[in-house]
Amino acid sequence: GFIDLRSNADVASDSASFWPSFTDIMMVVVMIFMLASVVLILRNWELVAELRSTMEAERQAAAMARAASETNATLEEQLAQAQHQLSELRMQLMQAAQADQLKSQLLSERERQLARLQQKQSELETALQQARQQSDTLERRVARQRERLSEQDAQLATASERLAALEQAHSAQTEELARLKENEQQATRQYAVLQGEYDQLKVKYDKLIKPARSARGKHVVEVRYEKLDNDYRINYKAQGDKGYRTLSRKELERQLDRLHQRYPKQLYVKIIIPDESGLSYNEAWDFMKQLLEKYDYYYQ
Repeated sequence: GFIDLRSNADVASDSASFWPSFTDIMMVVVMIFMLASVVLILRNWELVAELRSTMEAERQAAAMARAASETNATLEEQLAQAQHQLSELRMQLMQAAQADQLKSQLLSERERQLARLQQKQSELETALQQARQQSDTLERRVARQRERLSEQDAQLATASERLAALEQAHSAQTEELARLKENEQQATRQYAVLQGEYDQLKVKYDKLIKPARSARGKHVVEVRYEKLDNDYRINYKAQGDKGYRTLSRKELERQLDRLHQRYPKQLYVKIIIPDESGLSYNEAWDFMKQLLEKYDYYYQ
């Protein structure tokens, strides 16, 4: 009921009505901001959970990839070792086959000589029997024809000399037969010695196959060596190549010299001697020995 004496009474009345409305508006804004913050926090929490699960999945995939890579490396190493062992076994088999072939040739030659001597002995025995028959005939003629005693005595002397010569030849052939039998026994002993050397080589080969030489962690190159129609062929495959290349001996050595300078203690030379290679044991062994001793890390 009092009169408002303030000079800005109208302004104060308007201010009193404005601030509650402004407060309500700010309250609504703050509530919206808080709701939006809660939604963002929940969304970020879900994103963090998804990110963690994704990182865990990536870690597991990387672990599986590393395990698969190690398994593949182990299998490649085992394959390289098995191929190297197979090549050396093939060389040993070629050596044994050559030894057996030499023994067979020696035995065949001794059998042919023995057959010839037996045939000669049979001929000499037949001639000796004929000479004896002739001698008997001559003796009967001497008994019947005494008047021709001098002529018959000459014939008898001739027959006796021929008989002595035949007996001497028979004795010589008997001695030759005994010598051939002794040679056959010597050949048998030589074969036994060769067999013993083969056993020793096999022992040395078993010692050579030791786990110290491995392709694991090495720079591996493959060299295939064979002989086709009297033509020596060298196929070369470097690490990372998709297929083999045919090289000459000089080109192969240039490649290996370059790799040996680049990987002085890491170069693994895998030499493959295929089945039916056409190579002799000495050819295959000399080729393998020269390359390994000159370039392979294990023989340095």
